[in-house]
Amino acid sequence: MKIKHLFLTVLLFVTGMVSAQQMGPIPVNKNVRQGKLSNGLTYYILHNEWPEHVANFYIAQRVGSIQENDKQRGLAHFLEHMAFNGSEHFPDSTLLEFTRSLGVEFGSNLNAYTSIDQTVYRVCDVPTSRQSALDSCLLILKDWSNGLTLADKEIDKERGVIHQEWQLRRSPIMRIYDDVLPKFYPNSKYGHRMPIGLMSIVDNFPYQDLRDYYKKWYRPDNQCIIVVGDVDVDHIESEIKKLWAKSTVPADAAQVVDEQVPDTKEAIYVFGKDKEMPYSQVGFCMKHDAFPDDQKGDMYYYIDSYAKEIITMMLDQRLEELSQKPDCPFTSASADDGDYFLSKTKDAFEMSASAKDGKDLESLAAIYREAQRVRRHGFTAGEYDRMKAEYLSRIEAAYVNRNKIKNAQYGDELRDHYLTNEPIPGKEDEYQIMKQLIDMPALNVDVINKYAQELISDKDSNFVAFIFAQEKAGKTYPTEAQMAQTIKAVRDEKIEPYVDNVKQEPLLDETRLPKAGKITGEKENKVLGYKELTLSNGARVILKKTGFKDNEIQFQAVAKGGKGLYGKADFDNLQLFDAVMGNSGLGSFSHQELQKALSGKQASMSCTLSNYYQMLGGSCVPKDVETMMQLLYLNFTDVTKDEASFKSMMSQFELALKNKDLSPESVFSDSVTCTIYGHEARFAPVTLNTLKGVDYDRILQIWKERYANPGQFVYYFVGNFDEAALRPLIEKYIASLPKGKAENWKDVSGFAAGKIENRFTRKSETPKAIAFELWHAPMAYTVENSVLTDAAAQVLSMVYLKSIREDASAAYSVSAGGGLQRRGDKAVAIIQGYCPMDPNKSGLALKLLAEGMKDNTVKMDADKVQKVKDFMLKNAELSAKNNGHWMDILDEYIWTGVDLQTGYKAAVEALTPARLAAHLKQLVAAGNHAEVVMTPGK
Repeated sequence: MKIKHLFLTVLLFVTGMVSAQQMGPIPVNKNVRQGKLSNGLTYYILHNEWPEHVANFYIAQRVGSIQENDKQRGLAHFLEHMAFNGSEHFPDSTLLEFTRSLGVEFGSNLNAYTSIDQTVYRVCDVPTSRQSALDSCLLILKDWSNGLTLADKEIDKERGVIHQEWQLRRSPIMRIYDDVLPKFYPNSKYGHRMPIGLMSIVDNFPYQDLRDYYKKWYRPDNQCIIVVGDVDVDHIESEIKKLWAKSTVPADAAQVVDEQVPDTKEAIYVFGKDKEMPYSQVGFCMKHDAFPDDQKGDMYYYIDSYAKEIITMMLDQRLEELSQKPDCPFTSASADDGDYFLSKTKDAFEMSASAKDGKDLESLAAIYREAQRVRRHGFTAGEYDRMKAEYLSRIEAAYVNRNKIKNAQYGDELRDHYLTNEPIPGKEDEYQIMKQLIDMPALNVDVINKYAQELISDKDSNFVAFIFAQEKAGKTYPTEAQMAQTIKAVRDEKIEPYVDNVKQEPLLDETRLPKAGKITGEKENKVLGYKELTLSNGARVILKKTGFKDNEIQFQAVAKGGKGLYGKADFDNLQLFDAVMGNSGLGSFSHQELQKALSGKQASMSCTLSNYYQMLGGSCVPKDVETMMQLLYLNFTDVTKDEASFKSMMSQFELALKNKDLSPESVFSDSVTCTIYGHEARFAPVTLNTLKGVDYDRILQIWKERYANPGQFVYYFVGNFDEAALRPLIEKYIASLPKGKAENWKDVSGFAAGKIENRFTRKSETPKAIAFELWHAPMAYTVENSVLTDAAAQVLSMVYLKSIREDASAAYSVSAGGGLQRRGDKAVAIIQGYCPMDPNKSGLALKLLAEGMKDNTVKMDADKVQKVKDFMLKNAELSAKNNGHWMDILDEYIWTGVDLQTGYKAAVEALTPARLAAHLKQLVAAGNHAEVVMTPGK
């Protein structure tokens, strides 16, 4: 298939849509300071003050596993790990300790990734109060660039860590990919360069091989320094020039050359299987040339991207609608146009589906048929108008928030500009350009349909189809010949045009609305900065106006009650309550009709039951606040049964649950749940038997019971709302709801008490060993106890990372987390540890987990405690600019009277090693400890 964007370009000119004068280069964000040193190092610096007082640092390198030779497979990724294990200015593992002193946490703020053709490192959310700290972050980037020590002992320590990462990520689909990638990529290195590499090489490569790869490819001409945040741009630029001034590139340096993916004249059919594959995944790709990087700066690239996006959006909606038909062979399906699997040099139009049992070939036929339906008949004008409205609504929402773009988003955009020449216009320019292009009358459904005909092929050339199935004794598998015959049969079919069934009526018939109620009372809380309104039906409304995101209003409604009021007869219904309600209709609209009706609206609402509350949760952009209010009203008054959507949802659950025990991770997760709750049926994992007990009518009855009394709810609005405009909507859609009577919750049992141990073996295709530890104790619900429990867990996490990963190489990842969990009027302090282990070192890992907890109940390291405090204080500043954070703060205060915001920093400042050790000792002394350990079976 030829380059499709060229076809679109010609088409636009032929149709008279554009003239040469209208097209041109996409402007570059004028606020980005760009430069390139004589040695080839590129840099981008952007001053950004959202959020204030922090900055992100990146080094992006346009090299990855595709640059490896056959004896280096896995070394690009190995090298990424070694960047944290010793460099010129940060020997051994002192980098992690140093960045923690800045309030930067390994994993969340300090991390990296390696892919086929790029490697990117980052140091994020660095406080900018000290210029010396920022200069040190540039020094980190400099060391990553060309100052890694790559010591023998550190390399040997990391072999085991990477081996555990390989084991951890060795899923059924990854095992299949290892087998079939060469078939997807005949005569191309892409078929043999998964970044994790070969463990035979990782475990045994000579030290010099890694150093050779580093020296050959990590050079300034392959690297870009990116700094985004509340920084002095001139100073940062000066430091970059100074630090990299002496870096050189050898005259005979190897050049990065893109690996090409050859076109194929004949169709490729690929079948793969794995014993732990839970269900079949089927799909096809129609390969075409990628949009050239050197042409992405032209506005035609925006038109090309828009056309592809809108085509896949329309096709996804068709597939969703098809999945709800009882005879549909798949439970879900999707379409996309982008990279052909791993490759940047070849794109593909692709579709994939999750097939029902025994319906692999039928699913392949079904999705291919829908593609051919589009090719032959196109999309309807109505479909295009809806998706165009949805697309415009999304870009408008982004434009409204243009002054509150986070550093991470800018960082990713600048990274992609360097690596693949993605455009980086200013947000104003981007919105105006896209809106102007999309609104041009000539860019209509006919043009989109003609482009779809070019993307969607009906030929064998560059066509690839695949089926990934479960391997099972006695099972008959589809052959490649049968796959080919299936495709041929669809091509020979007479395919009818799609019929677009749309309900042309308002979301809510306002003639049926009761008389609006009134706001009868009002008071203000100046400490937490909110207003509380009392309505004529007794409801309370909490209003907190913020400017953290200009395009967001978050909503929540909460009342006492919840699942705890129901007994064993309803346990199965309660398990699926949220999902069933989310797949039901509203008013006169089915679930599918509702999705179409909401196209172009950025508003959502859903029902949720917890053990102690019934809730509604939603969000919207300011312009769609009334739509959100209508959804709120309908969720209280007019949820309607949608049998087709329900059956489709149950089919998805059945497919997911039928073979979930094939996954060792799933077995372990269910074992943890059963163990920590003492096999209490209320908290049992969802199984196929759960589905048998689900009664749609009973769930709707539970909904009526839980949401029959809107006047008992507390309603929260947090975000950028217009209060004057919101007040009459509150009276119209909330105060008009029935009063009802207040209810209470019923205490339900939580974690099992005492010491519990569950150790078992599990045979799997890739040996897996995992440990989970839980300590819990009843505790007063206070900000101090919340801070103490969280901080103690963070210290433990640092201890475990050092002892289990860095020193013992017994795990790739290990962590601890903790906090207070409120249950009605009570609270429990929880600390848990999670450690996927090296099966050969599981005994050592378990020993270190136990010792870490025991030792820290006696004494905590003062340096670790200080670093945790710094991290918590920095995060407190960032969280305070988040609407979701304030929703949680207000909800806790309204129901408990506990202010988790005002005294938080003081509670963190008051932390000492002695207080934390004593708190941990108190928690352990309660005697409630559950341990679940899975090791490989034979």
